[in-house]
Amino acid sequence: MAEHGGAVRVRAGRRVVEVRKPDKPLFGEGGPTKEDLARYHERIAPLMLPQLKGRPVALDRYPDGVGAGGFFVKHPSTPEWVRTVETSGGTMMECRDAATLVWCADQAAITLHAWQSREPDLGLPDRMVLDLDPSGDGEEAFAECRAAARDVREVLDEVGLAAYVMTTGSRGLHVRSPLRPEADDQEVRRLAEGVADRVAARRPDELTTEVRKEARKGRLFVDFLRNGREQLAVAPYSVRARPGAPVAAPVTWEELDGLESSRAFGTDLEREACPFAGMGRHARSPRRALERLERLV
Repeated sequence: MAEHGGAVRVRAGRRVVEVRKPDKPLFGEGGPTKEDLARYHERIAPLMLPQLKGRPVALDRYPDGVGAGGFFVKHPSTPEWVRTVETSGGTMMECRDAATLVWCADQAAITLHAWQSREPDLGLPDRMVLDLDPSGDGEEAFAECRAAARDVREVLDEVGLAAYVMTTGSRGLHVRSPLRPEADDQEVRRLAEGVADRVAARRPDELTTEVRKEARKGRLFVDFLRNGREQLAVAPYSVRARPGAPVAAPVTWEELDGLESSRAFGTDLEREACPFAGMGRHARSPRRALERLERLV
C-alpha cells in the first residue's frame, strides 16, 4: 500500500486504481473503511465478476457512509477504461475486471445491482430471481425464509427449472434459476409470477404475493418483481449498506440449513469455489417451464 496524496493505490489485475479518503468509515465508526471495501472487491473479484460479466450494473453510493443515507445511480460517469453497455434506458456500466470493482469502492458504491439479462441478449433474461422477504427480522423470520426457499425449489423442479440460493445480506434470500435466453423480460416476469403464486398457494397463511405491504398481514412476501424490463437485483457477493457490512452470499442448499441470518457473511467471506459456478450449464427453457406451469394450474 503506497500513500499518495491522501489516497492509496490498489493494484487490481493489470491496473492500479487510486482510492481517495481510504480511512473514511463507510459503516459507522470502527467499521470497515473505504479502503477495506476496495480490498474486499479486489479479493472477491474472481468469484464476483463471472456473475456480472455482460450485465448492466447500477450503484448504491454512500459518500458519507451508511448512516448519512445514499443515492441510486444508474448512469454513472466512469473512467474511459470502464466498459459501458448501451441499454434502452441509456448508458450503464459493466463490471468486467477487478479494477472496475475497486473503482466502485472509490466511489463509495457499497451495493451493486445487476440486470437479469446480459450482452449480447439484453432483454432476454438468462436468470430468474425470486426474492423472499420476511415480514420481520431475527432467527424465526429467517427460518420461515429457509422453508419458503425450499418451497420455491420444489416448484421450480416441478416446472423443470434448476434452483440456486443466496443470502441477500439484508433479511431474506434470493432463489435464482438459470434460463436459456429465449423469452423476453415480460414472459420471464409472467413465469416468475406464476411460480410465486404456486409457492404462496401452498401455505397461504404464511406466504403471499401481495405487493401492498398492508395486505400481507405478517406473511412472507414471495417477490417476483425483480424480473421484468430493466429490473435489477443485488449482485452476488455485493456488500449491503448496513452496519457490519454484510454480504449477499451464494450458498449451497446444504449450507443454508445451518444459517440463522441473511447477514451471516461479511467482507471476511472466504470461498474456494462459488456455489453459482457452472450455473449456466443447468439453464432450461423458460417457455417450456411456462407450458408446464400452465398444465399444473
